[in-house]
Amino acid sequence: LLRYLKYTLDQYVENDYTVVYFHYGLKSLNKPSLKWLQTAYKEFDRKYVSKIFVLPSIIFKSLLTISFSFPRYKKNLKALYVVHPTNFIKILWNIFKPLISHKFGKKITYLNYLSDLREHLKYDQLNIPQEVIRYVESLKYIQKGKLPPVVKVPPPRPPLPTQQFGVSLQYIKDKNKGELIPPVMKETVSYLKRKGLHVEGLFRRSASIQTIKDVQKLYNQGKSVNFDDYHDIHIPAVILKTFLRELPQPLLTFDCYDHILGITGVESSLRVTRCKQIIQGLPEHNYIVLKYLICFLHMVSQESIYNRMTASSLACVFGLNLIWPSKGTASLSALVPLNLFTELLIDFYTNIFNSRTVPGE
Repeated sequence: LLRYLKYTLDQYVENDYTVVYFHYGLKSLNKPSLKWLQTAYKEFDRKYVSKIFVLPSIIFKSLLTISFSFPRYKKNLKALYVVHPTNFIKILWNIFKPLISHKFGKKITYLNYLSDLREHLKYDQLNIPQEVIRYVESLKYIQKGKLPPVVKVPPPRPPLPTQQFGVSLQYIKDKNKGELIPPVMKETVSYLKRKGLHVEGLFRRSASIQTIKDVQKLYNQGKSVNFDDYHDIHIPAVILKTFLRELPQPLLTFDCYDHILGITGVESSLRVTRCKQIIQGLPEHNYIVLKYLICFLHMVSQESIYNRMTASSLACVFGLNLIWPSKGTASLSALVPLNLFTELLIDFYTNIFNSRTVPGE
């Protein structure tokens, strides 16, 4: 189990990530023992313990061990959602909250019902275990026939004319006098070109969730955003990633997903050519926006002696922000080809994008 945890975490902890913990199935017979927790404590080196709130700790008394032992938590963990928390968990947390990093404490959210996740995450992209779904159904009977409160979900509001997040590239273009590059993308890239190219760990650091929401709201309302006011170069970097991640369809489009997964099966000497072929099949607007973005990322990689962000590092950050499957989420095995494809785009930008010129580009 420890080896599995270490292997799994290694795929995620270097980037922004979110943990959803379903408090289900824990019994006295299968609780991790204190001896096991002590072993886990020793097994996880600084790379892991400084960036992950070990999941069993939120279940019971290991919470105390982790809280006392690791008072500082890295920013990479954006949020920890605890679904179906017990009163015991809440009481423990309230008792020891003063001893735990305030910044980390703000990342924890309790959700009583599975449906509450819809307000925080892209619910349809979550692979929720069937056991958890069945458990939710059984709660209706456990609660003496009392059903969870019925929440009337209002119909979705139409997007604002100034909307930037969560709408298509075409929508943004139509509402911005035919501009091909979305304003939020143009402004964040321009700002980062001027002030972020030599920042170590650019795109690897997270930022305050509330601040990011506030900036998104300003953009969606068509208001100006001055990133100098926030005194944090990582905010425009996170905003750029968030914009890409919230597109209704990924920039590389759903149609390209399976083709990109096949890049590892192509002979090394032919991979750049294959990348070019896949990119040639993109709609014109997607191609232009992608070229604009990759040109900037190539520029960032050229300054890696200062920012430590090589093409490989940038690919780990942007791979899943450029492409994801139409249903569910990308599996761990898919990360390798997705990141490899993105790395090739960045490394061989000039070669891959030199053969197609689009009118108005």
